[in-house]
Amino acid sequence: MNGYADYCPIASAVEVLGDRWTPLLIREMMIGATGFNEIHRGVPRMSRSLLAERLRMLEARGLVVRQTAGPGRPVRYELTESGEGLTSIVWAMGHWAAEWAFGDPTDDDLDGLSLLWRMHQHALPDHFPDERTVTHIVLTGVGGAEGWLDINDGAITVCRTDPGVDIALAVEADNRQMHRWLLGLVPFRSLVAGGAVRVLGPARLARAFPTWFDTELFAAGLRRAEARRRREASLAS
Repeated sequence: MNGYADYCPIASAVEVLGDRWTPLLIREMMIGATGFNEIHRGVPRMSRSLLAERLRMLEARGLVVRQTAGPGRPVRYELTESGEGLTSIVWAMGHWAAEWAFGDPTDDDLDGLSLLWRMHQHALPDHFPDERTVTHIVLTGVGGAEGWLDINDGAITVCRTDPGVDIALAVEADNRQMHRWLLGLVPFRSLVAGGAVRVLGPARLARAFPTWFDTELFAAGLRRAEARRRREASLAS
C-alpha cells in the first residue's frame, strides 16, 4: 500500500523526506554540489545506479531540475524553489540530531576520504591565504586516508593524488579526532596539544589552518548535549 492514508501535511512531507537518501541528496545540493560525481562524493555509500534513480525521482517530484549545458558538457542538478524550501527542514534535522541523537564517530563512520571532502565543503574562502597553498593531509587510524587540499584563487580542490606543486603545509592527524574536530566536538588546539594532530610548515599557516574551515554548523547543539550529559552525570553521582 502506497502512502500513509492520512490527510495531513506532515504525512505528505514524510512521503518526500522519509527515506534514507533523499535528505542527504538535498543536503549535498544545498551546500553547492551540482554535478553527478560531486553529489556522489558526498554520499559515497550510495551506489551510482541508485543515485541516478533518486535524482530522477526528485526531478519528477519537482524538487530538482536537470540542466544540460550542451553536447559534451556535464549535466548540472539544481534545487527548484520547492526543493529550496526543504533546506531549512534538512538543517533543522541536523540541529536536532546534534543535540539529541549524535555522539562520537563509530569505526563505521570513519571514512578518511569523505572527511577530506567534508573539509572542502566546510571551507571558508574569506579565510584562505592569498597565495596558492597546497596542504598534504595524512589521516591515520581506522579509515585513514591521504589527500591534498589545493587552495588557489579563493577556491579549494580535493586531490587524491599529488598535484605536483610544492607543499606549503603538512598535517598528520588521527582520523577519528579530525572527524570530531570538524563537527565541533573538540577544539583543534586540544588535538595539537594532546598529540593527535601534528602540523608541519610555516607558523603563520599552521596557526591559520583550522580557521579555514567552519566547525560551528552544529556546535551549539553539541555543546548543549554535552552540558546536559554532565548535569545528568552529576545528579546520578
